[in-house]
Amino acid sequence: MHFTLNKRVVRERLLAAVSRPAEAPVLVFGNQKSGTSAISGLLAEATGLRLVSDFAGAQEPYIGELVRGETSAAAFVKRNAWTFSADIVKEPGMTFAAPALMDHFARSRAITVIRNPWNNIRSMLERLDLPGDADRVMPGSRRLNRTWQSILSGADLGLPPGHYIDILATRWLRAVEMCERLDARNVVIRYEDFAREKQRTIARLAEGLGLHIVSDISEKLDHAFQPRGSGADPAEFFGKNLGRITAICSAKAEALGYVRASAGGA
Repeated sequence: MHFTLNKRVVRERLLAAVSRPAEAPVLVFGNQKSGTSAISGLLAEATGLRLVSDFAGAQEPYIGELVRGETSAAAFVKRNAWTFSADIVKEPGMTFAAPALMDHFARSRAITVIRNPWNNIRSMLERLDLPGDADRVMPGSRRLNRTWQSILSGADLGLPPGHYIDILATRWLRAVEMCERLDARNVVIRYEDFAREKQRTIARLAEGLGLHIVSDISEKLDHAFQPRGSGADPAEFFGKNLGRITAICSAKAEALGYVRASAGGA
């Protein structure tokens, strides 16, 4: 696993040496497991544009250095020139440095995907085979890489030590706050709206970004761009920890039109 990660980084660095960043790539932001993979994947399919997603240069320790301001946006882009030579670049970790990246790419447009926080955090933990109702991180069958360890501890965002559910809830809130700091070049999409009308959402998104639809994606709408979650009820999944998410996220979630999850369901 570690060797594979190093090989990917080396490959991207070699490609970066002979690549030039695009002048205005579309940048796709959004918390992990918020639907960024599906939306960016379908947008790329529909428009025929080149997409680079989840690149190794945005894993730890590199993404944390960018988010905490230890690496400038310009240096990060130069180091990942091959990635940013694509028409569309998607990486959830970039969300927490979105303002700096949008300042760097002064002509770029952005997409920010948001999702109901209770379902978003549940999906993250299911992806990692972790419970939602524990007092601390209880490793499951999946080995956590350095990036996910940083996310769960809040180290990439410079958060103080705390309960893992509090950290993930704060992460969701930070992602939304980053979205609110962006200007009119940013298009916001709720994952739930996309899930109800996928093809229409992609068509409207392309139009809003000034992109042209060149391919029919009808047969690709249900493609799983990431492993699917179980869809478990948040109240059952989080148990006693449900209130932690509610305390941190509910005010912002309700302002975005989300119904608060409760012991009676979501």
